[in-house]
Amino acid sequence: MKEFDALKPYLDKKRDLRYLSSIVYYDLQTKAPVQTIEKESEIANSISADIASISQDPEYIKAVKAFAAANGKNPEQTRLAELLMEDISFMEKVTIEQYSAWNQAISASNAAWRKYRETNDFAAFLPYWEKAIKAQKEICAIKKTDKQKTLYDVCLNDYEPGSTEEQVEGVFEPLKKALIEMLPRAMKRQESLDVPEVYPISIAKQSELTPKLLKLIGYDLSRGAIAESAHPFSDSLSKHDARITTNYDLEDYHGNLSTVLHEGGHCMEFQNWPDSHYENYVEMVATAAVCETHSRFYENLLGKSKELAPVLLKLCQETFGGDFLKMSAEEFYNGENLVRPSLIRCDADELTYSLHIIIRFEIERDLINGKIEAKDVPAIWNAKYKEYLGIDVPSDKDGCMQDTHWSENLFGYFPSYALGNLYGAQILHKMKQDIDVHSCLKQGDLEPIREWFATYDFAYDYLHPEDWIKKVTGEKLDARYFIEYLQEKFLG
Repeated sequence: MKEFDALKPYLDKKRDLRYLSSIVYYDLQTKAPVQTIEKESEIANSISADIASISQDPEYIKAVKAFAAANGKNPEQTRLAELLMEDISFMEKVTIEQYSAWNQAISASNAAWRKYRETNDFAAFLPYWEKAIKAQKEICAIKKTDKQKTLYDVCLNDYEPGSTEEQVEGVFEPLKKALIEMLPRAMKRQESLDVPEVYPISIAKQSELTPKLLKLIGYDLSRGAIAESAHPFSDSLSKHDARITTNYDLEDYHGNLSTVLHEGGHCMEFQNWPDSHYENYVEMVATAAVCETHSRFYENLLGKSKELAPVLLKLCQETFGGDFLKMSAEEFYNGENLVRPSLIRCDADELTYSLHIIIRFEIERDLINGKIEAKDVPAIWNAKYKEYLGIDVPSDKDGCMQDTHWSENLFGYFPSYALGNLYGAQILHKMKQDIDVHSCLKQGDLEPIREWFATYDFAYDYLHPEDWIKKVTGEKLDARYFIEYLQEKFLG
């Protein structure tokens, strides 16, 4: 198609610039010296401005419109055209100066978060965050359509196209009620279980386990990398470069184990996209919840399953030695699935995890909609943790400053984690009809699971979420699969 061919040079340039931007971001979050953070942030902003300038190039805009109007597009190209039209529609309404100013505010906010989280100084972080929030509201006001009732609807649409806060509330309210009701019952039930004591494991030993876990799930380190960061994340930088980070806790090895499986799960999607995704420039088009579906799937539905417990225990025994050599698979499983309200989202068990997400959703919704102010967030956060999870928050570092998302203006992203839980349970139900998941896990052979995902899921993740889940499972999203899964696992 001549219209597509005319557009490719621009898309190649944007892809290359994004690659550079991702490399800088990875360095900023992992190994960049403190004294270079400001300079690298400037470079990141400059690259973002270059990407934005392409979207404002009259010839590029002309090429996008011609491509969007052309006949004969395949489904991936049709989705690409839709996204490109949304992009130029926004960029035609702003100046490069505006765009750069927003990015500078966000970069400064994230840099301040990295600095002041360590010292538990929310007051020092606040002025930077307020500027970033102001920028986010300005962006949302420009993007807002007549169909979107609130500014937060715009935030949700950035990560889950078509989603509204009303729809998310409709899913989260009954889920919140069910989880709060289940929590004390699950904790009571586990009192009779044999749970091993958690004791310190050296960072060196934990880092030895990391590549073994990645190899188990099928992550290709020749096309990826692993590093440490204050907040773990993963990213697909290019077709042959999908990287992850983790974080080690000397006192509790569970965090790294779960994080590696979670971020590795993201990269299982990144590394198994079909060539057509790249040929049609729809890599990285999958929505946040679709991506979180796969990370949560590998972390929990597989990684915390009873069937895989003996396999993971063996890896821990080989790596850690000590008391692990005396531990049974049942004890290991119980330890991995211990239900206990906690401060840190990344360390939360399956049952309480979604409550962490619901708290964040409720706060960021009201923050973006102007119902609360940034200065009020710590007190509101602490009150909700006490009400929903029954725990006291001792510091902002382990409270409202624990995640990097808000410092980077990723408002609207948090709901995707809980939605991913719902999608994942529904997909597992379907997967079990097609392959023997039980045997795969018991044997420690996850290749059939990877192949199933690549064939029936990853190949369609460019679709809108409602179309994607229907394509994968034959049904629209149904929360009952996740609720039933939790009830069977934690209540017996």
